[in-house]
Amino acid sequence: MLQKEKNRKSFDMLFFATAVVLWILGNFLVYSATITQTSGPLQGIFQSQIIWTVMGIVIVLIMVSIPLEWYYKAAPFFYAITVILLIAVLAKGVSAKGAGRWLLLGGVKIQPSEFAKIGLLLMLARYFTKNEISLQNPISLVVPALLILLPFGLVVRQPDLSTTLALFSMSLPIFYWAGMPLVEILYLISPALSAVLSVLPLIVAFVLNGAIGASMTASTVQQSSHLGVAGAIPWAVFFAVLCFLLYIFRIPRYLTIAVIALNLASASAATLIWENALDEYQKIRIISFINPQLDPKGSGYQVIQSIVAIGSGKLTGKGYLKGTQVNLAYLPEQHTDFIFSVLGEQFGFFGCVFVILLFFLLIARTLFMIRFIRDRFLNIIIVGAASLLVYHIVVNIAMGIGLMPVTGLPLPFLSYGGSFMFTVSMLVGLTLSASGRAENIT
Repeated sequence: MLQKEKNRKSFDMLFFATAVVLWILGNFLVYSATITQTSGPLQGIFQSQIIWTVMGIVIVLIMVSIPLEWYYKAAPFFYAITVILLIAVLAKGVSAKGAGRWLLLGGVKIQPSEFAKIGLLLMLARYFTKNEISLQNPISLVVPALLILLPFGLVVRQPDLSTTLALFSMSLPIFYWAGMPLVEILYLISPALSAVLSVLPLIVAFVLNGAIGASMTASTVQQSSHLGVAGAIPWAVFFAVLCFLLYIFRIPRYLTIAVIALNLASASAATLIWENALDEYQKIRIISFINPQLDPKGSGYQVIQSIVAIGSGKLTGKGYLKGTQVNLAYLPEQHTDFIFSVLGEQFGFFGCVFVILLFFLLIARTLFMIRFIRDRFLNIIIVGAASLLVYHIVVNIAMGIGLMPVTGLPLPFLSYGGSFMFTVSMLVGLTLSASGRAENIT
């Protein structure tokens, strides 16, 4: 349990300075992405971003000054408040683009699902301060599962796929730090992997069967569903490896049976859903994630424009405020989801590498702190904060260059957004607060 702190250690200026530099760069990018919009929905975006950035830095400084014991004690209350806000979204949420993710409080629109990340992080850190987790003891999974599934279920109802994945991306590293071996984490996520691997050949077959550049008709989609035995090879290999690991790293027999049964069920269900439950337009959207050119005017449009913007920047970029894709607003959501594309077009490969190196320095510094902090609660907070940041950074950049589906995920420090800005600020504040307990960190 977190002990009372007597001697405050030094403030990690390198970590804080890196975050501030990224925030400043983000403001310049948001300005360049919205300056051509003298009227319309993007008017005033830059001014709002400046205000939120200043408020975010203030939040960081306030959180650093709060006694660390407060976070441990306040974790259940903050978690409960975020759950209540998520319920309120379902009852009286404000919808946009098909999702009701926002809540109006005093005329201000907030996104409670963002704050749910912090609530879950604090609550898991508090729980695992005194408890460990392992498949060898299934009872140890009950409380963490309930803590995760409650906000997860509420966010799914909005719907908000990117946040639900963020909750899991944070939870799994925390499980590992709380004592769960990597092989057991593989057992936990294996049903999801089975589902993906069982459907992936059906999707790839569509592309390989001459669909590239051809019109996407119902008959061509139907042809991709008939692969025969060859289509099951990727999943069969994975399932064989899984069974081998179950044999080598023995767990109770009933858990072994459960893992095998869940993998068989998820693979079968995913295949049946693809072949019988999905409409043709839904299959087209999924397939366009692999090759956006299959639907260049529809679901693939954003990725195509993003790749064009980044590629046109070449090595050194077109120059600040000189991006063609950005200035002509060809790039959808360029101030939020595709802010990295704005960076690539204006500052080129070198600019992208510079920002990625700043992200790397930030995450490396975060993980470096763990070596010098002996408190379990604070270590788990750092692991969770780093996991969230890494998830957002990797997925957003991969999304911008066409390696992952577009999920509406902002880029930390750079993307526009008040709720997300405050979430990142709280992650920075928690990390800096924890680093204050580090011993001999330089």
